[in-house]
Amino acid sequence: MNQLKAFDHVVRFGSFSKAARHLNLSQPTISVRIQGLEKEVGRGLFHRVGKRVELTDAGKGFLPYARQAIEIVTNGMEKARLIQEGKAGHVTIGTIPTFTSGVFSSAMAHLNTWSPEIHVEIHTGHNQEILEMLYDGFIKMGLVTNPYYNTDVKTILTLKEPLILVAHPSHPLASASDERRTSAEIIEKSDPYIMVDWSTESKHWQKSMTNLSMNFIELPPPTALDLVLSNKGVALVTESMVKNGLETNQLVRIQPADFPLLYREIALVSLDSEKSLSPAAKTVVEVFRSRAAVGQRGQAPCPDSQAPFGE
Repeated sequence: MNQLKAFDHVVRFGSFSKAARHLNLSQPTISVRIQGLEKEVGRGLFHRVGKRVELTDAGKGFLPYARQAIEIVTNGMEKARLIQEGKAGHVTIGTIPTFTSGVFSSAMAHLNTWSPEIHVEIHTGHNQEILEMLYDGFIKMGLVTNPYYNTDVKTILTLKEPLILVAHPSHPLASASDERRTSAEIIEKSDPYIMVDWSTESKHWQKSMTNLSMNFIELPPPTALDLVLSNKGVALVTESMVKNGLETNQLVRIQPADFPLLYREIALVSLDSEKSLSPAAKTVVEVFRSRAAVGQRGQAPCPDSQAPFGE
């Protein structure tokens, strides 16, 4: 590289002495480097014309390749620096299908804006499938519903998603005053109440609100949302899952006065500790942490924030 850079500078300035001054070297050092390069190439690269030096035919043929080599090595060194600083790299993540909006989409948008050299490869699957991908080395980190019971898997970060009751705008409960109704009354009049298993706590609460004489069914999240969108029943869903539906008035939120604070907890997990992750993976973790913090303070996650990990 030193020889190639000396060659390139002599060409640019047409002088060994000017090239030496620009590189902060002595002229003899430049001469030695050019002589070494000419020995490697097997041909003379310069001939003198008055006070200037000009390329020989061999030098003219060699020049574009020399500059290409300088550019490639320089870019490679820059890429290595970015990787070491956690600003570039490749990270594989698995996530459950119901955690692909909200904090997740905000984190991906934030990464794309601030760290476009970090390429995130995303795979989806249920909890057990995500854990199997980790064991197989197919992914480096996974987002699964907490709790999980694999003792050799490490929790790097936990994220909480609020759970809310929603209905179609045409549902009879949508126009009623929620504040004058209890949760039990809302669930009894849901027709049907659609039970979704988000967490141990939420399932326990839902079961405590229902009995065998009520009209209720238990469905997976996507099916539950489809039914509510077609004006069939009331369901407990994650706030991020129905954000667009609420904003476009396809859904309405039902919130009785005694409705408890319920969450679905997501764990970002890996077989490695956070300290052992690659720099790029650590950057991804920090982005998830910052996006979750913004959301939990009651602010809309903003992928266009002015600071890489701030608000």
